[in-house]
Amino acid sequence: MGPGRFRELVAGSGDEQDGAIALDETSLAIAAALQPGLDELHWLAELDLLAGSCPSPTPESIAGHLFGELGFQGNRDAYYDWRNSCLDRVIATRTGIPISLSVLMIEVGRRLGVRLVGVGMPAHFLVAVAGDPERLFDPFHGGRALGPDGARTLFETVTRGQVPWRDEHLSPTPPLDIVVRMLNNLKVVFARRGDRVRFGVVMQLRSMIDELARTESDELHAALAVFN
Repeated sequence: MGPGRFRELVAGSGDEQDGAIALDETSLAIAAALQPGLDELHWLAELDLLAGSCPSPTPESIAGHLFGELGFQGNRDAYYDWRNSCLDRVIATRTGIPISLSVLMIEVGRRLGVRLVGVGMPAHFLVAVAGDPERLFDPFHGGRALGPDGARTLFETVTRGQVPWRDEHLSPTPPLDIVVRMLNNLKVVFARRGDRVRFGVVMQLRSMIDELARTESDELHAALAVFN
C-alpha cells in the first residue's frame, strides 16, 4: 500500500480530535513506501502480539516488557541506518532510534488502553504518560523512567550544552508532528547517503502533508526528477 495509504492517513489527520492519526499504520505506510511489497497487516498483527504478551496494562509494565523482557534497545552500532525508522524492522530486529522505539511503546500502550504520548525533546525523543507529564520514559536507554529533571539532564548531555533548555521541550508532540519528524530524519539520512531514489520517495511522502508541500515544492520537483 505504501504511499497511497500514507496519503489517506495524513489527509484524514484533521478529522479526529487533536489531529490524531494512527501512528502504527502511518509508520508502516512509510516503511512500505521504502520497502515495496511489505505486508503492513502482518506487522500490525505483530504489534497486537507484543501487547497481548504484556503482563499488565501500566506504563511501567509496558516499558519493562518491551525494553527489559523482550530486549528492545537503541541501535548504537548503526544509529543512522534508515531501517531504524521503519517500524517493521524495529519489531523484527528489536532495535531502533528514540523516535521509532517511542512509537512502538505508544502503540503497544494504545492496544492495552494505556494512553501514552510522544515528547519531541530536541535531539532525543521520549514518551510520557498522557495527563501526567512528569512520568517520562526513555525507550532508547532501556525504557528507564525519568522525571523532568532527569529529562533535562539527558537533554544537556546529548546537546552538550549548545542548546538552551526550555520547559516547553517536554510538551506532548501531536502525532502528525511525530510523523513529520520521522520523515525529517529519513530525508537527512538519504541526503547524506546520496540515495536519490529513496530520497525521492521520502520527498513524495512529504508532499502529501500540506504544511510541508507548501514549503518544499521546488525541492520536491528536483527530488522526483530521478523518476522521470
